Amino acid sequence: MQRKPLEPRGFWPGLRLASAVLVLVCAQACLVPQSVDPIEVSPHPPPHFMLENIPSYLISPVLQLDRQGSLDTCRCEIEIPTLYVEEDDPTVDLEARWFIDYDPAVQRSEVIQRHDTGGPLAGTFNDPTYTKRQLNKFDFDADAYGVQNGVHVLEVMVGETAGFDDTVSAALPNRTMKAGFTAALYRFVINVNLQQITGSCVKVPSVPVCQ
Repeated sequence: MQRKPLEPRGFWPGLRLASAVLVLVCAQACLVPQSVDPIEVSPHPPPHFMLENIPSYLISPVLQLDRQGSLDTCRCEIEIPTLYVEEDDPTVDLEARWFIDYDPAVQRSEVIQRHDTGGPLAGTFNDPTYTKRQLNKFDFDADAYGVQNGVHVLEVMVGETAGFDDTVSAALPNRTMKAGFTAALYRFVINVNLQQITGSCVKVPSVPVCQ
């Protein structure tokens, strides 16, 4: 007669069932948020945004920009302060590319609104601990960028300078990366209101720009 395998001592069938249920629940409910952290070790370690340095008022599903009207001497704009990225390889040069409403089906949206290179994004061979890089602040001005009423997406992409594929055949113009390279991407969703609103810019992170 075939003998029934012995259960490990101290391990009850009910515990096995509970463990299986726990794994199933976690698989459905413990959602992994979109990450900007590096996900693998490679010859070209990807940079990632240092979320702990992003002001809490920017961690919002939608930022509001009331532009003010032409009757005011001042208008409002969204100020994205200094952002920081971490790059494990201190010797590589990084660059940041800013886009507004990027859509590969709309050619005019593929334009790089601002291109940051050199300075605090450049690499060095003199400091092996140089892993924190700095981006200059970005001013989202509805007038300067010609945006209309409604929701817009401001994106900043940071990658290794040598990793950008700027060939004509690139799948995503101005933001395709070569094989083996990965860029970090961060988005700010901004709801723009161009209607006349009197008063000062009181909604953080709006700031006044006066003539």
